Amino acid sequence: MKSLSSEIRRARPLLGTLVEIGAAGENAASAIDVAFDEIATVHRLMSFHEVTSDASRLNRAPLSTPIEVDPRTHEVLSSAQRMSVLSDGTFDVTVGAKLVALGFLPAPGAEWPSDEASFRDVCLLPDHRVSLRRRVWIDLGGIAKGYAVDRAIEVLKRNDIKRGIVNAGGDLRVFGAPQPIHVRHPKDPARLLFLGELSDTAIASSSGCFTERSEESDPLVDPRRKTALHWRQSITVIAPQCVIADALTKIVRIAPRHAARILPELDAEAIVIDRRGVRRLTAAVGEERVDRVIGTEL
Repeated sequence: MKSLSSEIRRARPLLGTLVEIGAAGENAASAIDVAFDEIATVHRLMSFHEVTSDASRLNRAPLSTPIEVDPRTHEVLSSAQRMSVLSDGTFDVTVGAKLVALGFLPAPGAEWPSDEASFRDVCLLPDHRVSLRRRVWIDLGGIAKGYAVDRAIEVLKRNDIKRGIVNAGGDLRVFGAPQPIHVRHPKDPARLLFLGELSDTAIASSSGCFTERSEESDPLVDPRRKTALHWRQSITVIAPQCVIADALTKIVRIAPRHAARILPELDAEAIVIDRRGVRRLTAAVGEERVDRVIGTEL
């Protein structure tokens, strides 16, 4: 991706990936530092691994006992609840126990969750408090990265940055001048597919691979069936906010037909790349070939 004129770019390891921030302006360097600090705070608050994080505190909390969390954690949980309701439970942050059972996450020091537990057992209360109806293990890994990108963008704008980009390992958001956006082809990661020049929008991408692999599960759980999925696709979601795009990649992967119906409600669109080619999900036809639309032939 080419840098804008007079733009400064910095990268740091955060959120389990390499986060890159670019900004143009007289105070770009200091604004980038503050944006990285905000991302680090989101990481600290919402990590499943950190025993002092809000997520870990909730996973250990006594049932029916209000626990005060950081306003940012409360906001992410509220966004997650919205996505869960819209998707009829396809998106659910209470799948931590299944990910622990599969070895993708370490077991927290807490009672094992109920098999019947779901997002409906997480009660969001006033004054940034949360209580649990049933024991759940909350994993915010499917939404917190997108939220962190949005928070970093807000920091840049508050510091009078007029154009910039935040890219957290495939979850990115740009504002100001348009920037060329590419996604990697899942069959050939060295090959980039051009999506166009985009501005004032967010993108989240999630990719499997088409090469032969053992039949091991991927760290994506279908909450309705309590099973981990196997998939060989690349999903890219374009939305107004990265928190929405991030969550939608999971919904598209688990239930594409359902996702096609809710994408317009969120002013979002999704592009799927697999062995059959490149397609855009649409509410009208379900899927539409878009090879020429994004300027590539597979």
